[in-house]
Amino acid sequence: MRFLIAGLAVAGMTWAASLSRSPVTFNRDVLPILVKNCQGCHSLGHLAPMPFTTYEETRPWAAAIRAVVVNKKMPPWIDEAHPGLFGDQGRLSQAEVDTLARWVEDGAPEGNAPDAKNRRREK
Repeated sequence: MRFLIAGLAVAGMTWAASLSRSPVTFNRDVLPILVKNCQGCHSLGHLAPMPFTTYEETRPWAAAIRAVVVNKKMPPWIDEAHPGLFGDQGRLSQAEVDTLARWVEDGAPEGNAPDAKNRRREK
């Protein structure tokens, strides 16, 4: 019985914490991750089959993005001959993975347009 009560208390605290945070949005939270780590391939004329440079291009892929980053399928492994191709280390930090996952869990909202900065990766 004590374990049940403790479990319910932890679940309640987790639920309350999720209510107190603002939702993750594309323009404020997701776009900077995409610019840094994804748009090197996921932009028009590059290797990936779909661009992630705007909300409209990215939103249809939200669930797939969550799946591949949580399962560490993206960004792909790269050899050391191409340093910097996929961002700093070719991997997303756990905080970046968590942000992308929460964006999808929050319903993949766009957010405020002024929050969007650096809409494309600099060449």
